[in-house]
Amino acid sequence: MIKLVRTVICCIALLMALPLDGQTQSIPAQAFENVIIHTADGQVIRGGTIVWRDGLIHAVGKEVAIPFDAFVRDGGDSLHVYPGFIDGMALWGSPGNNGHNGTPEEPGNPGYRRAGIQPHRFPSNHLKTNDDAFSKAVQAGFTTAALAMKGEMMPGQVDLFFINEDMSTKQLLQRGMGIVAQFKEAKGSAYPSTTMGVMAQFRQLFYDAEAQLEQQRYFAAVSSSYPAPPKEKVLEALYPVMQQQQPFFFVANSEQDIKRMFWLQDELKFKAVLVSGREAYKTARELKKRDIPVLAGIDFPEKPEWMRDEEKDKYDQELTPEQERFRERQQKAYRQHMQNIKSLQDAGVNVGFASYGLKVSDVRENLTLLKEEGGLDSPDVLHLLSQSTADILGYGQRMGDLKEGLIANFTVFNKAFSEDKARALYSISNGKVTEFESETDN
Repeated sequence: MIKLVRTVICCIALLMALPLDGQTQSIPAQAFENVIIHTADGQVIRGGTIVWRDGLIHAVGKEVAIPFDAFVRDGGDSLHVYPGFIDGMALWGSPGNNGHNGTPEEPGNPGYRRAGIQPHRFPSNHLKTNDDAFSKAVQAGFTTAALAMKGEMMPGQVDLFFINEDMSTKQLLQRGMGIVAQFKEAKGSAYPSTTMGVMAQFRQLFYDAEAQLEQQRYFAAVSSSYPAPPKEKVLEALYPVMQQQQPFFFVANSEQDIKRMFWLQDELKFKAVLVSGREAYKTARELKKRDIPVLAGIDFPEKPEWMRDEEKDKYDQELTPEQERFRERQQKAYRQHMQNIKSLQDAGVNVGFASYGLKVSDVRENLTLLKEEGGLDSPDVLHLLSQSTADILGYGQRMGDLKEGLIANFTVFNKAFSEDKARALYSISNGKVTEFESETDN
């Protein structure tokens, strides 16, 4: 009898240890201890610990109990942990513009693809995973990116990806966050070949999509005596934007183009996220009024040579009053461009970051310029690259900071990320660890 009871108990214990159908056993925890933790709000925790398991942050702080099964890495009180940087719109891995060259046979009616109108394309279907921009971005501190396609007026959708050195479509977090739109004419003299033509085409696309949707609804409502309506996928891709379920990620830089976006929004009633926006500071009040967030670029204008010479005490030249006035205007314009993000923030606009074509190798240098001449300090830049961008993308409750329950996205640097020669030693994206070679390796 005793032997039978023992057998039953052993069987029960064995069954409890086995994973249930559709479930897996919990992955062992991992941790960094004795590190300097920088949160998105600027808080610094020295001698801190961060623990994660199953892709989520389990605990973070000064007094943290490390699980018995955790694999622990000791930071030696010198390593810096930052929330993973987020690129609100990058072109990494984009295959290009489909070779739209030359003049089409019918320039006035080139077809959607030839006109650069492809809102149904998803980056996840065309991603060039071997693009070395991904590995460079990871080493720069990025763990997440909203990826878009190169092209003209509507090159495609925006997909959100976790980023690491071994990129694949398996790292897709959300497919179809919105559609990229821009005032970019079709190539090769095809329609629309002017900005006004692009404006007219936006209107026509919405009217055509609305008409197709109404036909489809009517067909679904009647039982007979009505032909099946067309199902043009380009127009169907616009339905979520028309119904304000998705935004247009509108790329615009000049004040005039931003105002054109406003005019279209007034007529077509779409939600918008402004991307790049070099002159957005000129429309800051209207952006705030319309509740349009900005994924701002940091592709800054080149500083005038005479300003660089003055900084180096090399400038020694007599100027006419007219030359002095010109340089005053030039300096003012340069300062305004450099302080674009600060001006938007001061106006109450929600501002995040988007590289949108900027080389990854230029990001660090331009972030340094943003601090030196853009009116932001290191905590401001960190918040811009993390929590602010996550909020705009709709993921502010899931990522963008170092808090219990958030996705384990962070980077471990050998020193403060804004310091010269700061290097990423580890990247953790969705809990997956990538370790980089140290200077002593090789």
